[in-house]
Amino acid sequence: MLDIESFAEAVIGVPGEGLNLEQRRLVSIGVELAAKPDLLLFLDEPTSGLDAQSSLAILRILRRLADMGMAVIATIHQPSDALFQQFDRLLFLGKGGTTIYFGEIGKDSRTVLTYFESHGAQPCKPSENPAEYFLNVVAETTANSIDWVGKWENCVEREALIRRVQTIEKAPSTAERPRHFPQPWYTQLALTTRRVAQFHWRSPAYIWAKVALGVLAALYFLPNGFFSFEECRAN
Repeated sequence: MLDIESFAEAVIGVPGEGLNLEQRRLVSIGVELAAKPDLLLFLDEPTSGLDAQSSLAILRILRRLADMGMAVIATIHQPSDALFQQFDRLLFLGKGGTTIYFGEIGKDSRTVLTYFESHGAQPCKPSENPAEYFLNVVAETTANSIDWVGKWENCVEREALIRRVQTIEKAPSTAERPRHFPQPWYTQLALTTRRVAQFHWRSPAYIWAKVALGVLAALYFLPNGFFSFEECRAN
């Protein structure tokens, strides 16, 4: 699902060595998927620190997961136009966590752009990034006494959203299916034991320290060992 077969056996390492930032982000997403989330996958700024190409690769994978039926929620700051188009819905928060817009984005961001333009915002230029356009519009028009929070509180889009939520709440809930592990316990034991052994083999410092400690302790406590108490008292 994540296209990470090419480095499946690689050591993650520490920052500066091992996997790069994009690969680490994919592994983090994979860990969340391995936990088998019941309802949704929540990601906090999955594109932070990545270049444009890596960010788009991450978002396309999330888009693929969403197309497979998984609900994906992500926080993202000022994405490019290509990244913004990967999302279906937008929750635009203003100062203090107030809602400015919550609804469909639409093809080429037309749905959300129509909302802002119909409430007094200047039209978005074809070459302008919609994400930056929203921020600029809210900053400029708020200074000119346009209350976007109040606009949202009294718009028909919000009323339609509330009716939709109420319909979902009234829908009969399905019985929760029992959760099962995909593999029996002995397979899990074998895989986790192999994984721990690989970890210690790849990072042997801890094992060698334990071996050295055991050898020194054995030599010290032997009755006629190298470091007997009699010799210590004599010295």
